[in-house]
Amino acid sequence: MIKKSVSIYIGILLAFSSCDYLDVKPAGQVIPETVTEYRALMTRGYDAYPPFKNLLSARADETFPSAQSSSAYGDYISVALWNEANPGEYTPSYPWTMMYNTIFYANSIIENIDGAEIDAKKDSREQLKAEALLMRAYVHFQLVNLYAAPYNRTTAATERGIPLSLKIDIEQKYIPQTVEEVYSQILSDIHIGEELMKVEQQPLETRYRFSRRAAKALEARVHLYRGDWQAALNAAESLMPCELEDMNAMGYISPYRYDSKEAIMTLDEVTDRYFMKGSLYIIANLVDKYNKTGDRRFTDYYIENNGQYWPKKGYGDNVRMTFRSGEIYLIAAEAAAHLDGQLDVSKNYLKQLMEKRLTTDYYSKKVVEVDKMNQEQLLAEIADERARELALEGHRWFDLRRTTRPEIVKEYTDQEGVRQTAVLHKDDPRYTIRFPKEATANNPELN
Repeated sequence: MIKKSVSIYIGILLAFSSCDYLDVKPAGQVIPETVTEYRALMTRGYDAYPPFKNLLSARADETFPSAQSSSAYGDYISVALWNEANPGEYTPSYPWTMMYNTIFYANSIIENIDGAEIDAKKDSREQLKAEALLMRAYVHFQLVNLYAAPYNRTTAATERGIPLSLKIDIEQKYIPQTVEEVYSQILSDIHIGEELMKVEQQPLETRYRFSRRAAKALEARVHLYRGDWQAALNAAESLMPCELEDMNAMGYISPYRYDSKEAIMTLDEVTDRYFMKGSLYIIANLVDKYNKTGDRRFTDYYIENNGQYWPKKGYGDNVRMTFRSGEIYLIAAEAAAHLDGQLDVSKNYLKQLMEKRLTTDYYSKKVVEVDKMNQEQLLAEIADERARELALEGHRWFDLRRTTRPEIVKEYTDQEGVRQTAVLHKDDPRYTIRFPKEATANNPELN
């Protein structure tokens, strides 16, 4: 039997939506009882996960709102200028409540699925519990990278992280844990989820769900962010070989699309309507990282209009990507580059990806360059390759803050036609986003 507190919480969350599969008791309790009903609850959890990666593209050095579009400029200028202290009236906020709502769904399943009646041949208690654990891990990982200091082995045990939500309890206080404690919980959930997971790879129609391959990709990314290079390399290599779209071949599918052969998991909606309208242009810093004739990605990712480049990613519902093969090769390359005696391994993974993205002639030149690189040069090249390969998919902001936190200079024209310059200084405190007002207003522990 599900605890009353769980029932109340589910009732609150679903009060404004229809719930065919839930049994509403006379006392107002809402109690899933079968595996099928818990699957429906888990699906609602996936649906509750909010899109926000487009905000990170504007915050980083990828996109900037055009002054010619009053709506996009008004909405995004505070985001692009790192202004959480006094944002514009219509500035979208980084997610908080919706993130914890998603975790709530996961916790409801984790706590109660073991008692569910088995009524489905293709689903199991173990599979649902695994997905819920991995969803809880993934959302906590997003939150700690939005609202806490980047992981640093020497300070993580004392740095303030974010509140962990691990149980359904209306009386609990959501007190921030340390960054180390948050990462430890994330890894614990991943490892238990991996042990329970039954599905190796989700079919295309349900690839938004976690699978064994998605769990391993998440593990690889978490270890990379922690600087656990050997563990990151091991996790990435366990997924090898990963299929890559050959952008030199006829009929390839853009590697960032949900139906690409590279797609491991497709939960995240990484763009929004403004990308389709062409209201956020590509910053020159990103454009200049590409060889415009030798890199196939350039014309696949961007379109030129009146001397300005705009995103091509973002048409319809195609650009949904959480983990894909290109990232796995880059994780392996970066992790190996940090390990003694593994430079050749790193270069090999980098070249395997480049071979599928560059023209034959340009690839031949890049191979010679990469083979001559020392560790420092190789790590810089991998960072640039991550910027090129994973552009506009929500990685760049996290990459900047987890590595060198460099100075970012943005020169732009405002709506009055005046040239302006904005600077995010090296190691600027704004590399960590403030807790949003919706969080601090209701939780004094966050102030």
